[in-house]
Amino acid sequence: MTKFLFPLLCLPLCAMLGSHHRKPAEPGTKPSEMCHGLRAKSTSTADFSTSTAEISASTADFSGKHACFSSPSITETKTPTELRMERLGFVDIQRIDSSIQVSLMYTRADNFTGRVLYTDLHHAYLHPEAAQALKKAQAELKRLRPDLSLKVYDAARPMSVQQRMYNVVKGTSKNIYVSNPKNGGGLHNYGLAVDLTLCDAKGDTLHMGTVIDHLGKLAHVKGEQQRLAAGQLSQTAIANRKLLRRVMAAGGFKVLSTEWWHFNLRTRAEAKARYKVIP
Repeated sequence: MTKFLFPLLCLPLCAMLGSHHRKPAEPGTKPSEMCHGLRAKSTSTADFSTSTAEISASTADFSGKHACFSSPSITETKTPTELRMERLGFVDIQRIDSSIQVSLMYTRADNFTGRVLYTDLHHAYLHPEAAQALKKAQAELKRLRPDLSLKVYDAARPMSVQQRMYNVVKGTSKNIYVSNPKNGGGLHNYGLAVDLTLCDAKGDTLHMGTVIDHLGKLAHVKGEQQRLAAGQLSQTAIANRKLLRRVMAAGGFKVLSTEWWHFNLRTRAEAKARYKVIP
């Protein structure tokens, strides 16, 4: 009996010893975000004196092909802010449609504020109605261009972050680009707006004439043809913008006239009357 009993006892013992040699996974580990699509800003943001000519020169040869690693896995542990979003009824975009790419720009400092604003928000959330509308837009894009995808840079935004963002532009000529929390904030604060662009299968974004988060007239929708004639925007950039607007319209979104990347599902009046703001 002994010669048969020893191997049976040895098996669980060996398994226990082997488990101690496995390196445990670090909690919350996620792939680093190496995105060069957003222009890095100085942490001193009080100076917004860049001229239109300087902006035009800096974007004249902008290729738009800046690779970003994919967003963190939707199965990773949720942060307190993300759990709060879910308790409020907001949904993770990638749980609605996993083919939509996400690269939240405010998790990094390469945005117009020059600061990290989302310290514990790594997933893109929207109101369920907006998430379903975005899914429709993605489906329309895949119908027209199976090789492309929507890529989200910002979605639902807590009002506390909106205040920090507004503080950067308060008292400057750029304050028209950021909604004042005292006036109810913007549609991001209701989970009814999304900032996004188009990208290929590798995650490389298409040329749009400016980077996302560019606060200036080159980002405006109105006047695109005049800027094309002036050599400030290319035909490719305008065509890509039009494709983005077409697929987003299929989902029920309307573009913000001053930001080619910003799309609203509802009006501010509708949001204030029917929806709750994110604290």
